[in-house]
Amino acid sequence: MISRETVMQTLKCSPYEYPRMLDERFPHVLENILKLWDSPDAEPYFADLLQPNGRGGGRMDRDGFPEQAWEEILQLKQLYDKPRH
Repeated sequence: MISRETVMQTLKCSPYEYPRMLDERFPHVLENILKLWDSPDAEPYFADLLQPNGRGGGRMDRDGFPEQAWEEILQLKQLYDKPRH
């Protein structure tokens, strides 16, 4: 399990932006995001999570993410897209 401090340092997010639902209900997704954060592989991972037939949604074998988790993933994608120099 990754500490809250590690998540916030890696993502450079404010406490308000902290992905609480991902941390509590989908820690494996948050851990993958953190592992890929400074890598070009994060882009396709986010794309897969956010597309309706990817890991995050529409597949017949699972229900997909609840709305709050979708919002957190989208927010993290927006953070990822910001320049990080």
